[in-house]
Amino acid sequence: MSGPGSSQDGRGQRSGANGPRNRHARRYLPIHPTDIERNPIVRLRIALGLGLALLTLGSSGYILIEHFHPLDAVYLTVITLGTVGFDTIKPLDPPGKVFTILLILCGLGTAAWVFASIVDVLVGEETQRYFARIRMQHSVDGVRNHCIVCGYGRIGQQIAETYTREGVSFVVIEQAEARLELLREQGLLHIDGDAADDESLIHAGIDRARALIAVTPTDAINTFIVLSARELQPDLYIVARADTIQNEAKLRRAGASKVVSPHILGGRWMGITAINPAVTDFLNAMTTGDRRQFALRELELDSRCSVVGKSFGDASLKGQTGALIVAVRRGGAAINYIPNPPDDLVLTDGDMLIAIGSPEQLDRLGKLLAPS
Repeated sequence: MSGPGSSQDGRGQRSGANGPRNRHARRYLPIHPTDIERNPIVRLRIALGLGLALLTLGSSGYILIEHFHPLDAVYLTVITLGTVGFDTIKPLDPPGKVFTILLILCGLGTAAWVFASIVDVLVGEETQRYFARIRMQHSVDGVRNHCIVCGYGRIGQQIAETYTREGVSFVVIEQAEARLELLREQGLLHIDGDAADDESLIHAGIDRARALIAVTPTDAINTFIVLSARELQPDLYIVARADTIQNEAKLRRAGASKVVSPHILGGRWMGITAINPAVTDFLNAMTTGDRRQFALRELELDSRCSVVGKSFGDASLKGQTGALIVAVRRGGAAINYIPNPPDDLVLTDGDMLIAIGSPEQLDRLGKLLAPS
C-alpha cells in the first residue's frame, strides 16, 4: 500500500532514482563560477588579482630601474596609485620618472576600478543576493520527497498555495526577476534558473523529488523541461501543462506521465457546473475546504496488504475505519475505474482505492492496509 505520490504506477520506483549524473549534483554551485555579473566572489577575486598584479608590476619597475629596496618600491607604488601626494623616497632618475608617468597613466584607472570593485563587492546588494542564494540552495538541499514546480505564473502560484495549505514540500524553479522577488517575499523555496536546464533541475533536487510539474507559459518550454527531467530521472512522475490538444500527445511522447490542459479542463468544469452545480461545489469543497472535516486520498494495494485476495464486502473497510471507498482504479492493458465497488469485487495487488473521509478515518484506513 502507498499513499499519495506513491512510487509505483507511473510514479516510479525510488530504488533506482540516483542515476550516474545525479550522484554528482553536489558538484554544482548555485551560480556558475564564471558568471562574473552574478557572482561577487569571482569579481572580488579578479579585483584582488588585478590589484596584486599592478602592485607587483610597479614595485618590480622601481626595483629594476631605481634599485629601491623592495619595501620602498612597494611603498612608492602604493602612494603613486593611491594619488596621496607624498614625496618620493629619493629623487627619481629620468627613467624612473618616465616609468612613474606610465604607471599613473596605465594603472590609475585600473587601480580605481579595483578599489571600487572591492568596496562594491563587500557592501553591494548583489553580494547580499548571492549569499541569499547560497542559503536558499542549502535549504533546498535539505528537502526530500518534494515536488518541483517549474514556473511561477498564475497556475504555479495556485499550486504553491495549495501545497502550502496541504503541507506538501515543494521547490519552485523560476528565472523572471519579478516572480523571483515574489518568491523571496513569500519565503518559498526556489531556484533561480531555467527549468529546461539540467543544472537547475539538479539544484532543485530532482534526484530526491517525488514529482515534477511543468507549468511554464508555452508548450515548447514545457516539452524541453519534460525531456530534461525524464533523462535525469527516468522514474519520476511528471505532470505537464498543455495549451492545445495537439500538444498533449507530444508532451506524452516527451515523457510526461500526465498532461493537463487548463483551458480544456476549465471549459469542461464550467459546463458541468451549469447543469450540476452541487456536484462541482462538493468537489471544490473536497479540494479547497477545511481538510480537518473531510478529504480525498488514494491508497495503493500491494501483496503485503491483508485485504488483497478478499472480496470488497469481506474486507469491510468502511465498517472498520469509517472511510468510504468511492472507487477502485484498476490497471492492466488500460486503466479503468470501478465506482461504488460491489461487495463481490475481489481486491488485487496494484488496485488503487479512492477514499473519502475525515483525516482520522483515512489514517485508520491507511494503518489497516499497511500496519507497518
